[in-house]
Amino acid sequence: MNTEAPDITQPLYELLLKYPQGLSEHKLISVLKQPDVAIFSAGLDLSDSLCLFQTHFYLFNQLYRLRNQLRLSQRADLVISAMSVCLRPYTPGCNALSESDSLAAYYLDWSNFNSTGKEDVNALLDGFWQRMGGIVPEQERCEALAVLDLPKDASPQQIRRQYRILVHRHHPDKGGDVSKTRKLNDAYRKLI
Repeated sequence: MNTEAPDITQPLYELLLKYPQGLSEHKLISVLKQPDVAIFSAGLDLSDSLCLFQTHFYLFNQLYRLRNQLRLSQRADLVISAMSVCLRPYTPGCNALSESDSLAAYYLDWSNFNSTGKEDVNALLDGFWQRMGGIVPEQERCEALAVLDLPKDASPQQIRRQYRILVHRHHPDKGGDVSKTRKLNDAYRKLI
């Protein structure tokens, strides 16, 4: 899978026809690994972050290609997300009004597959888990503290107290500035 992806759009379409309710990306990969389908190797090591990324990217590349083919031929439409991959009836004109799809553009550009290494994948995963865990990068923390006029070593109690003082002072109901209040709220959410 290092240069260009083999086309599996037709087998994907036939497989999706068997699941009218749709299926998750995880379930789809599991089905594609089954011996009777064998599009993906049964020995695929999805515990390896790079292998997981490449499998995901390849699958989504093929799903977006299939969606484009289906729309062009007006046979169907395809909903694509990690939680649900599902065929839908084609609705004329519906897709022309939709906004540009940056995810489709990303997955259809094979250079994104080739240029993403293990370090890149691990950095993306680390950033994701830090955000999920409420860990704010040091630079963002410093910027948020600056908005609240606090030193770098401010305690949670100091942050809460200063936030209440500044929000009270700058609240729009007291003649304050709406944008300043928003900045204070954003900074507080990052810190607490």
